[in-house]
Amino acid sequence: MTVISRQPTNTNYLQASKFLLSFSRITEVQYFCQQVNLPGVSLGQGLYNTPLADLPLAGNKLTFNPLNINFTVNETISDWIQLYKWFRALGSPKSFDDRKQMLTQQGGKYYSDATLTILSALNNPIFRIHFRNVFPLTLGSVDFDTKLSADHIMTVRASFRYQSYNYEII
Repeated sequence: MTVISRQPTNTNYLQASKFLLSFSRITEVQYFCQQVNLPGVSLGQGLYNTPLADLPLAGNKLTFNPLNINFTVNETISDWIQLYKWFRALGSPKSFDDRKQMLTQQGGKYYSDATLTILSALNNPIFRIHFRNVFPLTLGSVDFDTKLSADHIMTVRASFRYQSYNYEII
């Protein structure tokens, strides 16, 4: 808004379907991603004790909410397998050699960086959020059901944590 007119310079609304998500580690999941959130952030608080009342003070530690995505599962389940292999490399290898082998197959890294690009109504990038050192928290189940039609598209939910995120206005 300008000071004189008090009118916004851009009156277009943000559209929920205009985004791109990319991971440096799980490329197939990003292609099939249908839903993602821009995680919230909270700032703790401190208290200043006085004889009459405790006064709240602004905190100094940011807490980032998880990054959650929904993605469709392709016919070969390779997108789900990509993410599952990352879980196995981090959480349940059979031995140290097994962990080393799995990490080597996954590029040798525990973490991945991710970028969420927000698009304008004309599909031009306008805003990017860069997530640093992302790692998986949960991988949802793939639910098969004979009562569903063949046209039903299988989706899975996954959650990630990360150390921080920064934004970039394009």
